[in-house]
Amino acid sequence: MTAKKAKKKPQAGSETRKRTRLSPEVRRKQILEAALVEFSRQGFAATSIAMIAERVGISKGNVYVHFSSKNEIFETLLESLSSVGKAQGNWSRLETAQDVPAFIDNLIDASYASLTPEALAVLRMTIAEGHRVPGILAKWQEANLSGRANRQAAIDEQVAAGRMKRGPLTDHFHFAMTPVVYAAVARLVFGEAAAEDVDRMKETHRKLLHQLLRS
Repeated sequence: MTAKKAKKKPQAGSETRKRTRLSPEVRRKQILEAALVEFSRQGFAATSIAMIAERVGISKGNVYVHFSSKNEIFETLLESLSSVGKAQGNWSRLETAQDVPAFIDNLIDASYASLTPEALAVLRMTIAEGHRVPGILAKWQEANLSGRANRQAAIDEQVAAGRMKRGPLTDHFHFAMTPVVYAAVARLVFGEAAAEDVDRMKETHRKLLHQLLRS
């Protein structure tokens, strides 16, 4: 009789893992999250594409499929920080807004809600490492100034329509949002210990804008 060959049992952990193909958007998000962790830990200069790839669990080549360089990753993170400004109320609807009080409430709630740990980490990285990439910072600043001009134009239309009261804040609306910057710095320096103070600041900010902007 021919001896039957015993079937080999698969060793523990040797099962072939199915590869999951992620969408480009999901993979880019993973890379950005990993880069933010590495930039925060190692600094921009000391972080390599290989480190970012290892944290994501992909090859260096896969990183380059989505980003051309470490500088582009840094720039994209900065753009995510500037998108905080886009969250400050729906500016595209402000031009026809009839309910200015609701706009103020939305603006305040969205602005302070945008101070997420991720946004604060990008801000910290920018302060510490921005000097290494002056070209990227200049481009970011240009985009911020353009956005500020668009928001100011929306406020000017509200004043012209008589729905907002003209004053120093409507003439230079970016000043109206400086308490948010102070809140961000407080969270950066003191962390969760500043949470209660930031909450009080938020409500004072809300009351101030209602008093100064409502027609």
